[in-house]
Amino acid sequence: MKVQIIYSSLTGCTEKIARAIYNGVEAESKSIHNLKDGVPELDGDIILLGYWGISGDPNDEMVEFLKTVKGKVVGIFCTLGYYADTAYARSIIDAGLNLLKDSNQVIGTFVCNGAVARNLKEGQGKFGNEPPTEQKEIRWEITDSHPTEAECALAAERFNERVRLYSRCKELNIPFTSIV
Repeated sequence: MKVQIIYSSLTGCTEKIARAIYNGVEAESKSIHNLKDGVPELDGDIILLGYWGISGDPNDEMVEFLKTVKGKVVGIFCTLGYYADTAYARSIIDAGLNLLKDSNQVIGTFVCNGAVARNLKEGQGKFGNEPPTEQKEIRWEITDSHPTEAECALAAERFNERVRLYSRCKELNIPFTSIV
C-alpha cells in the first residue's frame, strides 16, 4: 500500500502535522509533498490531504487542488488558529469533505489548533481590519504553541489506524465504506 501525503502550510503547523503523519504511518511506500513545490502526480493508494483553514474554508491553493482529486481513497487534516473542538473547525473540515466526498472514498479526518499567521493577526488577511480583542490575543498566544506533540501523535495514530483498516479490507476482499 502506498500512502501519499500532500499538504499546504502557511505558518508551518500543517507541515508539522503532515510530517508527524508521514513518520507514524506504516505503509509499504510513502511520500510527502508540499503544494508550494508544485502539484505532484496522484499515484498513492491512499492520499492524505492537509491544509490550513481560513474564513471557514481550506486555503485557496488547497481548494483548487482538492477539486482535481477524483476516484481516490483520501483522508483530510487541517490546522486553524482557533479551537479544534468548535463548529467553526468542523466547518473547515466539512468544506474540504464537500469537495471530495462525492468522487472519492474518505478514510478519516483530523483537525488541530495551529498558530495564526502574523498578517491575519494584523488584520491584513480575509478578516479585514477587525481590531484584535484581548481574548483573541490570549488565544493567539496559546495557539502559537500548537500543534503539540500530543496532537501530532494523535494525527499519526488516527491515519495509521485508517490506513490499516483500509489495507485489511483490501487484503480480505471486504468492501470498504467511506466514513461520509
